[in-house]
Amino acid sequence: MRHKQPKASKYHGKYRGYRKEALVLAVEAVQKGLSVRRAAAQFCVPRATLADRVSGRISGTVTKETLFNQEEELRLVEYLESLAQLGYGATRSRLKDLAGDLAFSLGKRGKNKPLSNDWVSGFLQRWKTRLSSVRPSALESYRAKYATPESVDHYFKNLEETLKKYDLLNKPECIYNLDETGIQPEHRPLNIIAPTCEKAQSVTSPRSTTTTVIGCANAMGNHVPPFFVFKGKRENPELMKGSSPGSRFCMSDSGWSNSNVLKIYLEQHFIPNVRRGENDKQPILLLFDGHSSHTSTDLIEWAISKNIILFVLPAHTSHILQPLDVAIFGPFKGHYYRECAAFMHRHMGRSVTKYDMAEIACTAYLHAMSPLNIVSAFRKTGIYPFNQQEIQAEKLFPCETFREDTPLQKVIAMKTGKEAVDKYFEDKYNRRSSSPMSPKTGVQVSKCTCKKAILKPKPSGKQITEATFLQQLYEYEHAKETRTGTTATNPKSPQPSTSGIHNNSIEIALSDNDISDEDSEVCCVCKSFYPPSEKNPYLKIVNWAYCDKCSHCVHLSFCHEKRVIRRGDTFLCPHCV
Repeated sequence: MRHKQPKASKYHGKYRGYRKEALVLAVEAVQKGLSVRRAAAQFCVPRATLADRVSGRISGTVTKETLFNQEEELRLVEYLESLAQLGYGATRSRLKDLAGDLAFSLGKRGKNKPLSNDWVSGFLQRWKTRLSSVRPSALESYRAKYATPESVDHYFKNLEETLKKYDLLNKPECIYNLDETGIQPEHRPLNIIAPTCEKAQSVTSPRSTTTTVIGCANAMGNHVPPFFVFKGKRENPELMKGSSPGSRFCMSDSGWSNSNVLKIYLEQHFIPNVRRGENDKQPILLLFDGHSSHTSTDLIEWAISKNIILFVLPAHTSHILQPLDVAIFGPFKGHYYRECAAFMHRHMGRSVTKYDMAEIACTAYLHAMSPLNIVSAFRKTGIYPFNQQEIQAEKLFPCETFREDTPLQKVIAMKTGKEAVDKYFEDKYNRRSSSPMSPKTGVQVSKCTCKKAILKPKPSGKQITEATFLQQLYEYEHAKETRTGTTATNPKSPQPSTSGIHNNSIEIALSDNDISDEDSEVCCVCKSFYPPSEKNPYLKIVNWAYCDKCSHCVHLSFCHEKRVIRRGDTFLCPHCV
C-alpha cells in the first residue's frame, strides 16, 4: 500500500511579525461588524490568527499579564524619574532590585530577590514615552550643591536691574559672555568601522600640557576670535601657525588664565573686537565666572574707565547659566576631537603637538561659534531675551540632596503642586519640633560681642563695576595688608580641612589664587586663624564650625569641647551659650 506523503509547509523561517496592539484593535473591529478579511488587511495582522481569536479557537489573552498593575507601575515610574532628576538615577541592575523589593512588599512574590532582565526590558518598553536607558552627563558635587533656586533668583533679579539701568534689554549686540576651556593634543577616539571579531584600536597623541582657549560672543550671534594661552615663558609666533584671522595668544607659567592674562585679553583683544554701535560711550555688559583672579581692583577700575560692566555669574552654576558653557563648548570639544582625528589620518605616523593645536582649535571654534548656536545659548540661559523661566526647576533639584533630610519626598511634592509642597514643609516642621535634638525653648542666650573679621566681598551673581563693591574691595585689601600674625599666610601653604562639618561649615581661602570667592575668618574665641595650642598646623587637620546664633566661626577640639558637628546638630559658640 502506498503511503501518502505529508504536504510541505508553505511558510519557512520566522512567523510574520505584527503588533499585539493592532491585533486587539482588529478583534474589536470584527466584533463591531467588519469582516475578518478587511480587518486583517486594515490592521496588518495575519488573517488566520485574527479568525482564531474571533472564533475563540485560541484561548488566552493577547498581551501577557504583567506582575504589577497600571497604578503600581506608575508609582515606580514616578520614583525613577525623581531619582534621575536628583542626580542619582537608577541603573538597570538597580531597577531589578527596586522592582524585586516592591513585589515582595506587595505580596506578589514569596522571596525578596531581583526581577529578571526580561521584566526590565518589558517595563521600559511599556513606558518608553517616559523612561529610557541613557548615558548621563557628569555633574560635580559642588555644582549640584550650590545651584539653588535662591542663588538663581538673586542672579536674575540683579541681572534685570542691570539691564534696565543701562538700557540693554533690547541691545543684544552689547551683551557679551566670556569663558575659557582647556584643550590637549590627546583627543577622544571617534567610532570607526572595524572587523567584528577584533578589538579596534585608534592611534592618538600623547597627553601633554593644557592650553587654554578663551572664547567670547554676544547675544546677537557675533563672536570674538579665539585667544590662546600657552604654557611657557617666551612668546613663539610659530605656535599660531595656521590659525584663523584675528586670533591672538599669550604665555603663562601654567597654561591657564590668571589676572594678568585676563587684563591682556580685555585690553588687546576684547576692546578692538567689541561692537558698540554708533555711540562709543555705549556700555558693554560682560558676563563671566567669579574666579578670584577676575575681581581685582585694577581690573575693575580699568573696566569702569572703558564703560564695561563686569557681571559675575553665581559660583558653580556655569552649567545652567553661562551661555558658552551651555551650548558652545560642548560642540567645540566634539569638533576639536574630529579635527584631531582628521589630522592624524592626514599625517600618519605623526602626533598632534602644541604647534598644531591653534590651527585645529580655530577650525573647531569657527564650527561651534555659529550664529545659530550663539543665539540659542543666550536664549537657553534666559539672558536674551530676558526670561528666567528658561531655567527649568528640574535643573535645580540636585541641590535638595545637600540641604534636605528627605530630598526625594520634597522633589515629588514639588512636582505634584503647591498643596503638596505646603504639606511637606508642615510635616518637616512637625518632625523638627518633636525631635529630641531640637533646641529647648525659653533658654536665655547672651548677645555675642566678638568682632567679626573683614571678609572679601562676594561678587557672585551681581555686577562688580559699581562704587559700593569697589569700596568694599578696597577696605578688604587694606585690612589684609595691615593684618598681622598667623593670618598673613604663605599662598603656597596647605589649606585647613573642613571635612566632617555640617551645613554651616565654612570654606577657608588663604590666597587670591584659590577657587573660592571667600577669604578666611579668625576664630571668635582665640582671635587667630590657627588655634594657639597647635604649634605645627601643617601636620594637623583643623576643623571649624559656624555658630547658629551669631554666625561666627570657632576651632573645634581646641577652642570648643566638641570635636565634630554633624548634619542636624545645633551648635553655639562660647559667647552665645
